[in-house]
Amino acid sequence: MELNKFVGNKIRQFRENSRMSQGALATELETTRQTVSRYENGERKVSQDVLYQLAGIFNQPIDAFFPPRSSANEKNEHLLTIAAHLDDDVTEEEMRDILAYIDMKKRLHRGE
Repeated sequence: MELNKFVGNKIRQFRENSRMSQGALATELETTRQTVSRYENGERKVSQDVLYQLAGIFNQPIDAFFPPRSSANEKNEHLLTIAAHLDDDVTEEEMRDILAYIDMKKRLHRGE
């Protein structure tokens, strides 16, 4: 999921959990209801300053607005499990090649 949409969904979730309307949140942020709607739909990127305000309004840490990061070890374990299912006779070198290929494909997909 695109980051702007993830952040927007979290804003909507926190707003609804607080039983707050988009208009009321807009007033708190000193902006328009339309801007809040655009944040929530992922159509507009939320600035750091606004995220800081939102964290205060909803009494949440800023990290709560972002997807959790998996540790490198968790990611590698997951990839090793996937690669191991490809063939029971995968050598260490082949495993490194598989993991390198997966990383390359992910970077290409992200446009890095």
